[in-house]
Amino acid sequence: MNDEAKTVIEQLDQARDLGFSDPVLFPQVVKQILNLVNNPNPDIQAWCAKFLKDAFTKNDALVSPAVKVDLAIDTLPHLNFLASIRNLEVFKNVIDVSVIVFKLTFRFVAENDGSSNVWAGVNELKNNLVAKYDTQFPFELSFDREHDAFRNVDCKLELLKFVMTVIDYQLRSNSNKFYSLARVNPHHTLIKTALMESEATTLLDVVLKTLKNDILVTPLVTATFNHLSVLVRRKRQYMDHIIPVLEAFDSTKKLQSNYESLESFKLSRKYVDRTLRILFNYMSKLQLIPSKYQGAIGRKLAILTARGDEIRKKNIIMEKPTDASIKKRKFEGFQNLSKKLKSVDYKNLYCLTDISHDLNNFDLSTIPQNILVTMALTALNRASTPKLAKALEIIGARYTNAIKDLAEIDPSVKRELEQDEDEKEAKREEDYGPETNYSLPPPKTLSFQQKKEHISLIVKNFFELAKKKNPSGNNLGTQVNGNGSEALTKVVFNTWKEDSWLVLLTRLATRGMHTVDSKSANSPESTESEQLSDIIRKALFDYFLENIHERIDPVIEWLNEEWYNEKVVNEQKLRDEKTEMLTKQYEDNPLLVTDLEQLIRDAVNETEVETPIYDKWGQQVLYAMIPFLEPTDRKVFLRLLSDLPSLNKTMIEGIKSLCADPARSKLGFLALQFLIMYRPPAKKACLDVLKDLTEGDQEDLKAEAQTLLDKYK
Repeated sequence: MNDEAKTVIEQLDQARDLGFSDPVLFPQVVKQILNLVNNPNPDIQAWCAKFLKDAFTKNDALVSPAVKVDLAIDTLPHLNFLASIRNLEVFKNVIDVSVIVFKLTFRFVAENDGSSNVWAGVNELKNNLVAKYDTQFPFELSFDREHDAFRNVDCKLELLKFVMTVIDYQLRSNSNKFYSLARVNPHHTLIKTALMESEATTLLDVVLKTLKNDILVTPLVTATFNHLSVLVRRKRQYMDHIIPVLEAFDSTKKLQSNYESLESFKLSRKYVDRTLRILFNYMSKLQLIPSKYQGAIGRKLAILTARGDEIRKKNIIMEKPTDASIKKRKFEGFQNLSKKLKSVDYKNLYCLTDISHDLNNFDLSTIPQNILVTMALTALNRASTPKLAKALEIIGARYTNAIKDLAEIDPSVKRELEQDEDEKEAKREEDYGPETNYSLPPPKTLSFQQKKEHISLIVKNFFELAKKKNPSGNNLGTQVNGNGSEALTKVVFNTWKEDSWLVLLTRLATRGMHTVDSKSANSPESTESEQLSDIIRKALFDYFLENIHERIDPVIEWLNEEWYNEKVVNEQKLRDEKTEMLTKQYEDNPLLVTDLEQLIRDAVNETEVETPIYDKWGQQVLYAMIPFLEPTDRKVFLRLLSDLPSLNKTMIEGIKSLCADPARSKLGFLALQFLIMYRPPAKKACLDVLKDLTEGDQEDLKAEAQTLLDKYK
């Protein structure tokens, strides 16, 4: 970021703070900032995109609905500009804003016939974003379509949200509870009912095409199911369009992607089947399935239920005989992407497949020349331009590196090098003294990258140790040699247990990386130490995710150690700050302070000690666990909630998604009831969650939440 852009962004920050603090000035601030959207500086463009997202998602209390519509109309042309910028974060923010702006401007045009300029802007924004759904924007298309399907999932999920909003607004609903095309005047001069429904139906086909792919892009498939659960309730007339696709969907017929492991593919099938099962149960509960499909959907639901029960009884990660039936998709990429030659020959120069494959040993010189020419021309005609360009780039890089390494050395230079070596050898012999004392040089200071590599190696060795079962324990500290330190002997592990590795690893992440010299949290030493600790924390977090049901004890022990250490360290820092401040006051005026120590203790007790690191990882553990919970995991989930040392509001709000899940809502409400009864500090946050649920649009959830709210309020 250059100095000019930095100055502009500082001014923009001040304008943003002013706008969000004063409702009267807010519209003016937004309109002034819109003038800077077209600034060519990418940092300013990213700032504007983030500001627009905050302006339309966090300002409900600042401006009236009429003012918000005016701002949405003014924002339309600028969103079209930002939507063309190839920046991932900018594009995601633009989509979030566009969902809200589309709703506001569509309603405005529906209520104000003749607003042709606004309608043109709405259509331009809609067509711009919808056209990008089947592309890799903001990335460039590669030659490998399978790789493209996995590398841009974040944008696809955001675009899916926008596309489903367009479908929802451009199709009629059975009731007037939700806004739809049914509320638009049939004789509207701009919004043509038939055209809108035709566009929406086409977009629905595009969305459903995701379920027909030969591979599973799990986040996109499950998101599609979740969006369809809303659509089938509001647009029942399209059940004949949706149900055949859902009935034909079979995860067992999907191919394993070349970009995911076998274990990941099996987990993907499990959770896709579970989401589909929940969708079918939801449709059955609301009686949305037409009678002609009830038999087929019932059989499909029985198959999914039996498949899920069988998976829960076994460890899905372990190898099974049925794994042999899983087929991989044909690989479209290059297996040998190296740009350096292992051996300098034509075979290694041009080979883009597996170099050890038997096909590479075939002698093409035995084939007549005319056939070879025909084969080469056919292959070139069939190859896509991006794939051919990538292949030529790899081969060109190999050739350049090979030529550079084969550069000849001038003979005179070679003779000079030999003479220099002889002189150095003679000098070493002259300097040699048998009585000279030699001392080892001090160890070199490790760079930060080397420290990270060493920490990663230590973590790896600890997890390998964790896999070794040692129920009886090995005596490690019973003998001490004559040169040993007694102090060290006192703290050594006398008996190594199965969970000893966890104690060492968690304390290495918390206490082991803490440096006494760097008291400032913003110092380079503290920052580096925190990054090294995060490597260990991430490894512990991933270890937990591999088997959340059987590894609940290690994660509880880790988080308790994290909370305790952070509480002690931060409390000591707070005590030092209060001591310094109050001591200075005492020195300035001793008569005002009667008991300095008591005053320091009171000041520390009145200040809340924050634990941001524990809050961050505790929230990640809870949010990562919730999607994998089954209705039968009551004991595991309640065990985690009861044994965590602290639960903040953000953690408890994660339980809301459990309550909203029809198959697991009982588990969510049970968890809230448990926290209200047995963890009083969490009661207020739990009641807030119940209050939010009572204000939702799902009647069954509202009734259950209201019952608990009345009972414990």
